[in-house]
Amino acid sequence: MARTAAAVLIWLAALSSRALCESHHAGDLTLEPYSFRTFDGSAHPAELGRLWVRENRSGRSERLIQIAFVRLRSTAQKPQPPVAFLAGGPGVPGIAMSRVPVYYQLFERLQAISDVILVDQRGTGMSSPNTECPEGPPPPLDVFVKESSFLDALTARVRACADYWRAKGIDPADFNTSASADDLDDLRKALGAGKISLLAHSYGTSLALAAVRRHPERLNRVVLAGTVGPDRTLQMPLVFDFALRRLSTMAANFPGVRGEFPDTYREFQRVLAQLAQDPLPVRMRNERAKKETDLKVGPFLLQFEVKDMLPNGRRVGRIPALVYSLAHRDPALLAASVENLYIGFSSGFSAMQFAVSCSDGWSSARRQLAEEQASRSVFGDAAFVHLDPRVCGQAGGAQTQSESLAPIWSPVPTLFVTGTLDSNTPVYQAEEVLSGFANGVSVVIENGFHETLPSPDVQRVVAEFLSGADVRRGVIQFAPPRFLTIDEAKNTPQDAHGN
Repeated sequence: MARTAAAVLIWLAALSSRALCESHHAGDLTLEPYSFRTFDGSAHPAELGRLWVRENRSGRSERLIQIAFVRLRSTAQKPQPPVAFLAGGPGVPGIAMSRVPVYYQLFERLQAISDVILVDQRGTGMSSPNTECPEGPPPPLDVFVKESSFLDALTARVRACADYWRAKGIDPADFNTSASADDLDDLRKALGAGKISLLAHSYGTSLALAAVRRHPERLNRVVLAGTVGPDRTLQMPLVFDFALRRLSTMAANFPGVRGEFPDTYREFQRVLAQLAQDPLPVRMRNERAKKETDLKVGPFLLQFEVKDMLPNGRRVGRIPALVYSLAHRDPALLAASVENLYIGFSSGFSAMQFAVSCSDGWSSARRQLAEEQASRSVFGDAAFVHLDPRVCGQAGGAQTQSESLAPIWSPVPTLFVTGTLDSNTPVYQAEEVLSGFANGVSVVIENGFHETLPSPDVQRVVAEFLSGADVRRGVIQFAPPRFLTIDEAKNTPQDAHGN
């Protein structure tokens, strides 16, 4: 019943979008007063905007789609060019991300400099169509036993999602990074700005770099936090090996755990071997059947989970406790993540996220290197399983353009912000891109992970840079991660995402 209702709502949204587009032209813009509410319950005056752009940028279709954004007006007497915020994912709506109070604090600071534009990239959030997939059937109960089972379920889900939207006349190939970069320039023109600045995180940096490549003369300043450079969408497994080795040493020497985790890296290897021989049952609540269900977990699920935890500063302190508890066949610290991932197979996808990742693509040399590293990594190919050719063959993304994989040379003033403990986008990756930016500067966050923008110190540097100040290359010091004992980890609540 819930699945039927969700499908009807998406169908009605598609009809509504089609009807609206028939009465508008590319470049049309609407703005209305909007009360922007952050997740702490506070309301802030803003404007909600909708921009009509062409769905297909190659001229194959005249159909229009909407790009939604929220504008926070500047308090400055003479504002500088607007700053557009580009969230990560791909698929994270910028408007929703900006409701997090620590992010809103950054945007409030930036309002003293310029207007702040919180963008929902095409296919996401309040933009229309939102390419979220209708709820699907749950995956098989053995989905986490073997990597092949996981990959089969993922491929089937991506195929069903892409087929659903194609049946509605929406081509996933139109939802790609280059098109979104052109959307940003259309938004700039519609707002009457000669130039804009960009503030980007994670995948948002790929979009920002596409804008640098396509519209450099229209960019004032750019901030890249957690840089995904050209031909770096496909991650290297040994980067995560090294991150786990580093974490293992830190945990072994952390005074608060009293030597409870002498060698997390080796224990991780032992647990993987154990799970391969004897998958571990993990009990979860099946809300549809109104009963508890046992899911068996093999080594790939643990590789996938720990790889996901390593760049996350809110979760990384739980990794040693998770590994050592699993060594004793105790699934308590894994149960929430298993349940969330299982449920996510039914309702946690959008056509945009896979179409974008797959169309951003990789060179054959990058794929060959990743696969070679996977054979020597304790993580195998968990770092890039979502970019498996079978998955991307079903996602319907645009064909990768070779020029988008080439290094970028640019005079656009650009600030690179990178954490030393970020295994998603490591420091050396940002340095590679920085070498092509004549007016680029790097700020390294010692003990920083993938998400650094919530830090007041980082926000200060970002605001100074976007105001036009000369921010010199430097280091910001974060406190090292705090590791939890097994008992502490069990007694520390996790949020809905297992954080």
